[in-house]
Parts: sequence; C-alpha cells; structure tokens
Amino acid sequence: MSNEDELNPYEAPKETKTTKRPKKKKAAEDDAPHDPSIDAIVYSLQKTRPWISLFGTLSYIGAVGLVVFGLYTMTSTSTSRAIGDYGAIAFIVYLILAILYAVVGSRLFRYRDSINQVIATDGRLDFIATAIERQREFWAFVGMMTVVLLGLYALIIGGSLLFLLPR
Repeated sequence: MSNEDELNPYEAPKETKTTKRPKKKKAAEDDAPHDPSIDAIVYSLQKTRPWISLFGTLSYIGAVGLVVFGLYTMTSTSTSRAIGDYGAIAFIVYLILAILYAVVGSRLFRYRDSINQVIATDGRLDFIATAIERQREFWAFVGMMTVVLLGLYALIIGGSLLFLLPR
C-alpha cells in the first residue's frame, strides 16, 4: 500500500468529489450589496418590538378596565348622592376613553406586525417603509388625541370654575 491510500486520523479532512455541496443560487435581491444602515434599522426595530407589544397589550387591558369601571360607576351612582344622575354620562365618557385606548392598541399592533415583516424579510426597504408609515400613523393619532383631550380638560376646568363661582 502506498502512503497516499492510507488514512491518517490526525490529518484534517479533505474535500472530495462526493463531499462537495451544491451552492445555493442567489435571488435577485441578494445580488445587491448589503447596506449596514439597513442592518441598524432592522436591529433598532427588532429591539423596539417588545415595547410596542407591551404598550399595545396595556392599551387593551386599559380599555377593558375603563369599560368595567364605567359599568361600576353607572350601577353604583343610584346609591350615591354625590354623583347623582350622572352615572350614564360617566359610563359614556369611560366608553369613549376605552374606544380611544383600543384604537391606540390596534395601531401599535399594526406597527408591531409591520416590524415582524421587516425582520422576516431581512430588511427589505418596502417593508421598512410600511413600518415607518405605521409608526407615523400611530403618532399622528396620539398627537390628535392629545390636542382633543387638552381641549376637553380646558372645557372641564373652565366649566368647574364657572360652577364654583358664587351666583
């Protein structure tokens, strides 16, 4: 036997015709050079996703809590002289707030789902654009809601001051 045919257990494995694996063909998107800034965007979105899920879930829990508290307020006002006949009005206010919380939660979950698509596609720009658009929609809604609530607070405070003034 020649030395070439002997197996050396201490020698590194060599590639033979039978051990070669076919290389995967690249898709058209994979031919483009990989941009490190896209990796940074995907990483940031991936790290943001758990917080979005947390606040979306808390929004839904808050909406349910507001409905339950509104029902409690409506049923308990018949025994309370301090609130009087305002139980139905209080329930409607709590119901409106619950709807706002539910809308905030649904927008957060839409944004989270867009982030999931970005991560699943390794940062395709069209999915990143969709995620950023969903984020813009969320913040636009929160901004409008804040302006409306500040206006309501001003009306409530102004009405309370007028009610407290001596006649």
